[in-house]
Amino acid sequence: MCLLVVVIVVGIAGVALLAVVACHQAERDGADGRMDVEELIARTEIHQVLMRYCRGVDRGDRDLIRSVYHEGALDHHGGFDGLGHEFADHVVASMDAVPMVGQHHITNVLCEVRGDEADVESYFLAMHPRPTRDEAPTLAFVGGRYLDRFARRDGRWAITERSVVLDWSRETIAGDDWAAAAGYPAGARRDADPSAGLFQHG
Repeated sequence: MCLLVVVIVVGIAGVALLAVVACHQAERDGADGRMDVEELIARTEIHQVLMRYCRGVDRGDRDLIRSVYHEGALDHHGGFDGLGHEFADHVVASMDAVPMVGQHHITNVLCEVRGDEADVESYFLAMHPRPTRDEAPTLAFVGGRYLDRFARRDGRWAITERSVVLDWSRETIAGDDWAAAAGYPAGARRDADPSAGLFQHG
């Protein structure tokens, strides 16, 4: 029994020692150009900002869109060139005008963190609802990149400047709805969407 206890204690001590060594190694790695724990946390928080932007636009949530920008942040976004907080109002009004739900998807993300600042290039695919004169609304399909300057202020990462680049685009995605789509809940905007209560607690 005593031998078993000794083995367990030695084993726990060994694991603790390995953890300490790994921690010190991570700190050294940061100095060598490799990621340390703080940078990994920064990258995760920045990625969450990008995800909040997509959800905010697709669900028509002005406050969520505004949350991705710092006060005074600029957004150079096609025909819109102004403050990020004003872009939130602009894009929600524009997409509310079409009775169809779009989607934004972030794919490749390249992020370089420099202390409390970061440069981020995010590839995106977007399906934009658009009205037509004689037919039902349709979806335009675009592929591009968000070129973002991020900053951490008061512990919060957010965009200070965004420029949007389009690499390719298509006027419309043609075709009929999938026959089985009627069996699924339909996406919508704000409280009309099935996900409305998902993140509301208490």
